[in-house]
Amino acid sequence: MKKYKNQEFRDLMLVMISLFETHTYVEIGVQRGYTFNILAPRVKRAVAVDINDMGHITDWPNVEKYRMDSKEFAVQWMDPIDLLFIDADHKKENVLADFDNLAPFVREGTGLILLHDTHPVAEHLLSDRYCSNAWEAARDIKKKRKYQNFEIVTLPGPYAGLSIIRKAKKHLAWREVT
Repeated sequence: MKKYKNQEFRDLMLVMISLFETHTYVEIGVQRGYTFNILAPRVKRAVAVDINDMGHITDWPNVEKYRMDSKEFAVQWMDPIDLLFIDADHKKENVLADFDNLAPFVREGTGLILLHDTHPVAEHLLSDRYCSNAWEAARDIKKKRKYQNFEIVTLPGPYAGLSIIRKAKKHLAWREVT
C-alpha cells in the first residue's frame, strides 16, 4: 500500500491527458508536486493552486502558480479547463465547494474532473490528516439531483481512491435530440 501513497493514479492521469489531448490542466492542492510535476510537461497549460509555498513545483514555461485558496482562485479564473484535479482540503464540504466553484469552467462532454481520496482502503485514512470524508462528496455528486448533469465513477484504492467525473447533460450530445 505504501508505494501508492502520493501518486497512485499518476499513470492513469497521464493516459487521460494523452487520450483527450488535454490543453489546460488545473490542480487544486498541489502540496509537494508529486502529481503536478509529472503531468505539467505533457499539457499546453498547467495551473497549480495551493495556499502553501509552491517551491516544489517546477517552473516550466507552461506552468502558472496561484498561491491562494481555491475559492479566491475560482473567483478570478475565466478560462476553460480540460482536466481538473481536486486534491486540497478533503473535508466533504470543501471538496464540494471546490467542485461547485470550478465545475462551470470544465468543458462540457470532454472535460474531466478528478477527486482524490474518495475511496480509502483503511479506516485510519478517514482521519482529517488523510482522506477525511471526501468520499461523501463523491457519493453526493452521484446521488443528488443538483449534480444530475455529471457522470461519476469511483475507483477503489489501491490507497485512497479516485473519482472520475464527466460533465455531460446528455450521454451522446452529438446524437441525441433535445
